[in-house]
Amino acid sequence: MKKPIPEAKSYDIVPPDMNYVYFEGSDQYPFQAANTEFSEVNAWWLSECALLAYCHPGFARMAFKLAGFEQFSFFQGTGTECMAAGNQEALIIAFRGTELKSLSALYELKTDLDSMPVAFAEGGKVHQGFAKALDEVWSGEQGLQQFIEQQIEDFPDRPIWLTGHSLGGALATLCFAKVPQATGLYVYGAPRVGNQQFVELVNSRPVWRAEHAKDPIPMLPPNLPTISFGFADLGELVYIHNDQTIDYQRPEKSTEEYKELIVSTFKAQEQRRKSLSVDLTEINQHLLESFKEWRDNLKQWQADTKISFTDHMPIYYCVKLWNNLQE
Repeated sequence: MKKPIPEAKSYDIVPPDMNYVYFEGSDQYPFQAANTEFSEVNAWWLSECALLAYCHPGFARMAFKLAGFEQFSFFQGTGTECMAAGNQEALIIAFRGTELKSLSALYELKTDLDSMPVAFAEGGKVHQGFAKALDEVWSGEQGLQQFIEQQIEDFPDRPIWLTGHSLGGALATLCFAKVPQATGLYVYGAPRVGNQQFVELVNSRPVWRAEHAKDPIPMLPPNLPTISFGFADLGELVYIHNDQTIDYQRPEKSTEEYKELIVSTFKAQEQRRKSLSVDLTEINQHLLESFKEWRDNLKQWQADTKISFTDHMPIYYCVKLWNNLQE
């Protein structure tokens, strides 16, 4: 049975969402752990995991258990959270995205904006903020790296799937690149993570990138060689239309149409930055003007393209992927 599409005016669409019934219908559509082709069932399952990653770990543990995943581990840094749920068939690792309702929101937004490319140990260059965020939970005796290595040793033939929404999708991508034994990756409304060389590291493996309607986040950071960012899309696109049908290409051009607008803004801000003195008031004024410029650009972009930040909310990925299964 199809689920009603949540209305933003009457339903709290900003995660976490503990009113949603997670994995409802999973007995009808069990997770296909060994399926390395695109699977509408797995796309729905992992979207539910990505939404659940925003919730309190105690709540998530119970939801996973009810879905048949009794093994549960939780990893937490200053602004990074990750959950791992397993059974005999599969291990699923889900990263939480930017949690706008939490006290760590400002820290996480700083992570999102810290977009300078830095060298990635496995190859290529990646978003500096995302790399730092993964580092928060990666190393140490209680870290995610040690956990994954132990899981592989204990269950060498068990598939490992990674997922996440928004920032969580970016972190899942970096983790996937660090774990060559991982089976596959599904991300939802995730920003670009690295340059073409990095993308080539993972594109030979099962990777799907879901985008919903006018969600603008997958267009960021902008792929602008003019300013040497060079961030590229990874994996195979799964585009979810407003009418809940699935396509495999974007129906319209996106930020590339606004390349000149973005480049000119960067250039103007960089020129102004170079002329700054050490005066704190002057620096604060520069930051304020820069913020207003990007705000105005987003307003123009939204007016021109009808982008919708509502479409970014993970609840829509879950509900529309489920409804697509009912066709």
